[in-house]
Amino acid sequence: MPTTTSGQWLNQFVAPQLLKELKDYKDVVIAILRGAPTAAITADGIRWNKLLNNVEFRVNNTADFTAAKMTGEKLFVEWEKYDTTPTEVDDAEIRYLAYDKRAEVRVRHMERMKEGLVKHALHRLCPDDAASDRMPVMKTTGDVTSGRKRATFRDLAEFLAKVKAIGDLDPAQLYMALCPEHVTDFILDRDAAAYFASKEVFFDPKSGNLRSFMGFKFIEPMVANAFDSSMNKKAKGAAMSTGDRYASTLIYAPNTVYHIEGVKVLYSPEIQDTKSANPKSVFRLQAYGLIDRIEDYGMGALVSDNEDEN
Repeated sequence: MPTTTSGQWLNQFVAPQLLKELKDYKDVVIAILRGAPTAAITADGIRWNKLLNNVEFRVNNTADFTAAKMTGEKLFVEWEKYDTTPTEVDDAEIRYLAYDKRAEVRVRHMERMKEGLVKHALHRLCPDDAASDRMPVMKTTGDVTSGRKRATFRDLAEFLAKVKAIGDLDPAQLYMALCPEHVTDFILDRDAAAYFASKEVFFDPKSGNLRSFMGFKFIEPMVANAFDSSMNKKAKGAAMSTGDRYASTLIYAPNTVYHIEGVKVLYSPEIQDTKSANPKSVFRLQAYGLIDRIEDYGMGALVSDNEDEN
């Protein structure tokens, strides 16, 4: 008959409680992403079929109709592996601590895993450059501050026009992940009175958040993508250089996928360290999952322009 004791196992294999924690995690970015269809999940990744809609609408047609085949596409997104770097805790440093440092290390690793997933999702969904009109990338045009041009309501309206020109988008599924700079720009836009009788129409003075308007649902993550002066997206985590600017990212929710498959706790307890003068334990997390865009349209970016550029 099984027995129970207080506490939690540090399982070196699959950790169901951590998997549930990640699956239930709903950051402002992660919350809008679409889950993977259960039937599409395979050992290699996610595979599913999509029909290409070639149906036409006619009015007062007088000619005979000709039936056409509706062709399809096969979509595949392979698994990714997400890791935290290992942390060691030795016996000497925890002997007289008033708290359980090993437990706190586990918490910090989970926090960093969640933060990393948000940054990875935002970077993966954003266009790589300004080459495609179906994934528009536009520069801001406002007044100059600290060497960059502020984002304005006019920029937002013109960006929305570019998004609408893509066609075949559900307007209720357009999200703008605003970078912190652009949040400030919209709040301080001196032309706001020309668009709204009261700033409270678009700005909640209690929460400090921008309300959704001009066809976009605003979210405000504390991270942002960056582009260089040639309008190429910088690598994730790359240091900012002269001419690099932050961007707000457009996310079309139906063209996203997010799935966490499994989480492993990799733990080496100190009682197995027979050589160190101060025996140590080592802890890290590993997970498998998928975060990607499944169609190359409907994403975009509004990038702060530089002062000396047109």
